[in-house]
Formats: sequence, structure tokens, C-alpha cells
Amino acid sequence: MSINAKSKIYAYLTRSRKSKILILGSLLPLPYLAAWWLSDLRQHTLGFEILFFVAFALYAGAIVVALRQETCSSGELIAAFALAAIMQGWLIYTLPTLSDDMYRYIWDGRVQAQGISPYRYSPKALELAHLRDEVVWPHINRKASVTIYPPATELTYALLWRIRPDNVRWFQIVMAASGLLAGGLLIGLLQALGRSPSRVLIYLWSPLLVFETAHAAHVDGLLLPLLVGAWWARVKERDSLVGVLLGLATAMKFYPALLVPALWRPQHPQGRWRLPVAFGVTVLLTYLPYLLRYGGEVIGFLPKYLREQFNIGPLVTMLLSFFSGLDLEAKQSVGLLLLTILALLSLAMVLHPAKDGETALRRCIWLIGAYILLSYNLFSWYLLWLLPLLALFVQPGQWFGFRGDAWTGWWLFSGLIALSYTFFIHWKPVPAAQWTQFWPLYLFLAMDLARRWQEIDVYLKRQPKPLPQSDL
Repeated sequence: MSINAKSKIYAYLTRSRKSKILILGSLLPLPYLAAWWLSDLRQHTLGFEILFFVAFALYAGAIVVALRQETCSSGELIAAFALAAIMQGWLIYTLPTLSDDMYRYIWDGRVQAQGISPYRYSPKALELAHLRDEVVWPHINRKASVTIYPPATELTYALLWRIRPDNVRWFQIVMAASGLLAGGLLIGLLQALGRSPSRVLIYLWSPLLVFETAHAAHVDGLLLPLLVGAWWARVKERDSLVGVLLGLATAMKFYPALLVPALWRPQHPQGRWRLPVAFGVTVLLTYLPYLLRYGGEVIGFLPKYLREQFNIGPLVTMLLSFFSGLDLEAKQSVGLLLLTILALLSLAMVLHPAKDGETALRRCIWLIGAYILLSYNLFSWYLLWLLPLLALFVQPGQWFGFRGDAWTGWWLFSGLIALSYTFFIHWKPVPAAQWTQFWPLYLFLAMDLARRWQEIDVYLKRQPKPLPQSDL
């Protein structure tokens, strides 16, 4: 076949793929428009589930095509962001009914505007009775508990409240815009790793991102630009910037601290101490104003929260039953097991540092995955930090357009996690929904483990090629 003929075939396939993405993308706002029409998504839980998975199916079709798209023009990226903004725009005009966390954000901002610590008094305290209203206060959850959020988050609530006091939609706009900002940074990260910018659709058009930022306005959306920025800085080997961004993210929600061992370069003479020092100083500086003023109160509701249980997977259910059978405190035992696994993984990563930025980013899934798989309090928005990594590492293949590996399992889990909201149907867990969420992930993890074992076995026997790259 001549070069000219090959060029024509390539051009045709490229146009065909772009047209498919355009068609699927143009249909994607429709489920979100329907969600806006439903209004109260908690009251219409089944309707929400149907719309979520219709959106997820359209999104899946679009990214199957995008994974095979080697080039992407600036105009196409602008169109992708415009469609994402339209999807989010519909949900910004819904009240956050799937979660009422955002009302606590507004309340904490209001309390701080009066010069009062949100760590000192709960919303139900008589000392704050004069701040109660009919719009925000009735929707606050855990009224008898002080806030759980770290100081950097509280500073953000205070700032946002002062800009637009008590405005629900304003908080939704900020969280949604933060998610879009992370998408812009993700394009830079994709290019730094030599990947097509079209992969940003895996992140940008995810129904999980749209519902959890534009509708529910979870503060986890604010972490996304910090995490993507930290990953990009790691690829560029800017250790101090990695430490600062991870420190800010940790001072907003604690879990980003898990990534320090994966991103650290202790073997590098110049970067040996830059990341941990920058990380520690950043966290300290965000905590210092509150520590000096309120002391140990900054711990807040966290100790009680760690004892709560929601949306546990079959693995955790079996572990809880096992430890109970040994007459041990089940939750504490599972928590200790998780800490042990995280400690061993972290130690292995520090003793054997990643050889490059891409390997460091791949390693993050081990720490994130252990946290998710052994968590006994797993909400859907806890998976938001997975989405940028999925955009980097999900691969095309023969499984309905995806490769049968762990990354595909995590991507599918980022959709199936929406089944956790079936809790609202009868206000109790739905076992079938919990099993449906987790078992496909377990299957893909097992397939990936078997494939890697087979590749290693072939290498040891024949050594026909270099040992396949591992995420660890």
C-alpha cells in the first residue's frame, strides 16, 4: 500500500473518530438536563441512578474513541471544556441534595466571620443560636458535632463566605470551576508524559466529577488542581513545588499525605530533603494560625468520624467478620491492617525510589487503592482523586474497548460507586449494590495480577525481552 493511500485511510479514521466523539459529546448534557428537571436527586434516587448510568454509558463510548485518538487540536480541546462546563452548568442550578456537606462549609464560613472557632462550638450549641437561619442551618448534618475539616479548608470557607455570604450556588460554582482548572493542568501533564491531550476526556467528562463538584460541591474538588499540579511537578522533578502542593492538599483533607512516599526522590542529592521539608513547612504554616489561637481544638470531629461505617466492600465485610470471630475489635483491627499495609508500601517506595516521574505516578495507585479497598467509610467523592490518574494510564484493548487490567477496573469503579447512593431508597445499605460496585474491580485486579505473574514467569524462563514495567 502506498504512503498516500495510508495517509488517506488515517485521515478518514481520524475524521470518523472525531465525529463519533462529537455526537456522543453533544448527547452528554441531556442526562444532566434531566437531573436538573428532577431537582431533588435524593428524593428521586432511582431516577438519579438511571441518569447517572446513561451519562456514564455515553461517556464510556466517547473515551473508547478518544483512547485511539493520537492528536487533538486546540479547538477540539476548547469544545471539550465547553461541553464539560455545560454539563456542570445544569447541575449548578440544582440544590445539593445528594449530600448536605456543603451547608456545613457555608456554616463554618459564617461562624468564622463572627470571629468564632468552628472547632469550639457545634452548630447546635446555644452560643451559636443567633446565627441560625431557615436556609442553611436546617440542612447541616451532625449538628451536635464540631467541624471535621482541617485549617486550610476552613480558611477557604471563610474566604468564600466573605465574597458571597451564604450563597449556595457560589460554593457550587467554585468547586466546579476548580475541577475544570484541574483539567487544564492535566493537559500539561499529559503532554509532559507524551500522551494525547484527548485523554483529558476521561477526567473531564466523568459523571463522578460533574455530580460531585457541580451538584454536591464537595471540597474534594478544590484538591484536584493541587494534586494534578503536584503530579506534573514530580514529572518535571520540581521537588519543592511537589511538597508545597501536597502540603496544601493535605491541609485541606488529610488523605493526600499518603502520596508523599510515592513522589519523594530520596536518592537524588538535590531533591532528597526538598519535598519532605516543603511539605512539612506548608502543613505547619496552614495549621499555625489555628493552633496558636485554638490549640488542640483543630482536631475537631475527626476521631469520631473514623469510627463511622458506610458503603463497605465484600473484602472489608469478610475482614470485619474474621476479626470479630477472633474476639477482636473489628474496625480497629481493619484500621490497623490498613495502616500496616500503607506503612510497608511506603517503606518499599522509599527504599526503592521510582526511576522516573511516570513510575512515581503509577505507584500512587497502590497507596490510593489500599486506602479505598480497606476503607469502611467510602463515599463516592472519595474517588475524585483517581480520575486524573485514570486519564493518564487507562489503555485501549479488547474488553469493550478497554484493556483488561487494574486501571480499567478502577475506571469502572469510578462509575459503579454511584450505586452507593441507593442507600437513600430505604435509608439503609443495599447489599446487591455494594457487591455490584466492588466485584468487577476485584475481577480486574485479579486479572491484572495473573497477567503480571505470567509475564514475569515468561521472563524468568526465556528472557526474550526486558522485564515488563510494573506500577510499583
